[in-house]
Amino acid sequence: MGWGGDMLEIDLFGRTRARVDGVDVGSLSGKQRQILAILALEAGTPVAKERLADQLWDGSPPGSYVGTLDSYICVLRRRLALGAGRGSLLATTQAGFMLVEDPSVVVDLSRFRSLARATAEATSQQVVELATQALSLVQGDLVMDAPYADWAVRVRESFRHELLELALDAAQRANAIGEPAVAERMARMAIRHDPVREDAWRQLMLAQWFSGRRAGALATYSELRSTLADSLGDEPGPESRELYLTVLRDEPDVPTEDHRTELRTLLRLLRQALDSTPGVRAPGRDSALSDVAMRALATAG
Repeated sequence: MGWGGDMLEIDLFGRTRARVDGVDVGSLSGKQRQILAILALEAGTPVAKERLADQLWDGSPPGSYVGTLDSYICVLRRRLALGAGRGSLLATTQAGFMLVEDPSVVVDLSRFRSLARATAEATSQQVVELATQALSLVQGDLVMDAPYADWAVRVRESFRHELLELALDAAQRANAIGEPAVAERMARMAIRHDPVREDAWRQLMLAQWFSGRRAGALATYSELRSTLADSLGDEPGPESRELYLTVLRDEPDVPTEDHRTELRTLLRLLRQALDSTPGVRAPGRDSALSDVAMRALATAG
């Protein structure tokens, strides 16, 4: 196929990079990196020159774009030690340019998706292991070289959903098989990518609770309340509240935490509860919180 190396590796997470037999090909121009990224995102499928130009120049390609694209592809082939024409791994076809799917071509995003697909029929332990491998590939935002391009924004948003679902599934499985440290790491990754996903916060609470950090779980619920209030003007849903109450009612046989931290967390939660109660406003002093809470309970009763 005109391929002079053993392996071509393309990284789409973070800055787009290419390695030939483990050796970085060095700096590529911004347009060259974007072309490589666009073709790698659709490896195995030709990308029409018109579409490639439209994405590369944000809908306003120059009149001479065909010759310019051919020149960019020629430089990319030379830098990647690839042959020319239809027999190249970076092929020219009647339908456009294409990065050929081949065992010698490794794209980190494709590897992520392959691992994620493998979780569909895997055991919980295997899901955790596969997800850990997949998520370790995410070394930065997807196609960082094009932070504002419409095509790149769409790609990142679509991938964000893939990452979230994989991380959440892995967090739930890890909690279920008694690996709370892994569950916590997966849940935190999900929260970073979508701070208002309550199921991610619940998995984080469970991981902390299961590892004996009751105060940590309560503090996480407090953080969830603050996040939802600030972002959505809303309160946690019934499942999150029920989990919070379950953790709150739990009394460990052996103290495992700093009780001062837990007391401060409980005061913060009480303040949040009072502020969210219609007609009630939490006092400025912590020492007055219980009196206000008791009056609110009496009124509600």
